[in-house]
Amino acid sequence: MHTQLIYLFTSLFIAAALYPLWISFVYKHHMGEKIRDDGPKTHLGKQGTPTMGGLVFIFVVSIITFILNKSRTQTLFPVFVATMAGLFGIIEDFSKIYDYKGIRAFVNLKPLKLSTSKLFIVISKPWNWFKDFWYSVGSSADVGLQTYQKFLIQGFIGGFVAYWTYFKLGWDYIWFPLVGNIHVGFLYPIFIFVLFIVVLNSVAFTDGVDGLAGGLSIIAFLSLWVVSSALDYNSLASFTASFVGALIPFLYFNIHPARIFMGNVGSHVLGATIAVLGVVLHREVAVLVISGMFLLDGISSPLQSLSRVLTGKRIFRMAPMHHHFELLGWSESKVALRFWLLGAVCGFAGILLALL
Repeated sequence: MHTQLIYLFTSLFIAAALYPLWISFVYKHHMGEKIRDDGPKTHLGKQGTPTMGGLVFIFVVSIITFILNKSRTQTLFPVFVATMAGLFGIIEDFSKIYDYKGIRAFVNLKPLKLSTSKLFIVISKPWNWFKDFWYSVGSSADVGLQTYQKFLIQGFIGGFVAYWTYFKLGWDYIWFPLVGNIHVGFLYPIFIFVLFIVVLNSVAFTDGVDGLAGGLSIIAFLSLWVVSSALDYNSLASFTASFVGALIPFLYFNIHPARIFMGNVGSHVLGATIAVLGVVLHREVAVLVISGMFLLDGISSPLQSLSRVLTGKRIFRMAPMHHHFELLGWSESKVALRFWLLGAVCGFAGILLALL
């Protein structure tokens, strides 16, 4: 425990020193968030707030892990997956900041000579159905990547996680409280793929109110820290402690009114890491509970979209759900604090389930 606390304070002090420098850098280079005008009107004042704050805590955790946390058997896989998710987040952030239409157009390339042929029309139908589905459950952005393009990249990363755990590591079981390991065979990689995609996107959806995703992430990593220590995954415990330490300075600058946002590079890394830690610890069910507030807030957005498509009616005043409470009159601080409290309950419940 002493060693893990050293990791926490080391990452905390380094991140605290770097964040003022990073905030000045992104202000200078106009790397600000573009606020959509269809959201709460109170958010329009956030236009231009520096983004990509997640790069700092990712950098700090990576450096500390590679220099100090030398046990690669437990940390290498989570770090590698987090790196892939971070690269995806950087692409998405830059596509929004600078509106790189070339990135969006890349997936839309069509062979012009075949565009009028019957063969091309038949082949392209599944592709069009795929895009239409993700348009229905997601949103169409004016800048940045479209929902179906994001899923293609996420699917590649999630597919790698599922492939590696099932075919390379030979895992084919899911742990359940009071029962133990249940072998599910070929259903295991499917479950892991879905788990990864759901958790990653839920964290990204939740990052819409100052301090919300950052606070819930600290709670989630604190919970995973307890579980890792209790199960004698000491390297993972130090890894999670590093995340907690690096996230504290970020949250200091991210609480309302935020001086910096984590960006997709931050939310994607947090979501991917939380999901993979659940897999490596063999506590996937517990991680679903620990991530309960992320999942509840995240699922509200596709549910809202599906409801509008199927019934023409809204479930919430606005999705994700945290915006619904804002439109009811709650301040951003009240939304964040109450979600944190419920997130703490989910964290305690997840720890209990993980240790049964």
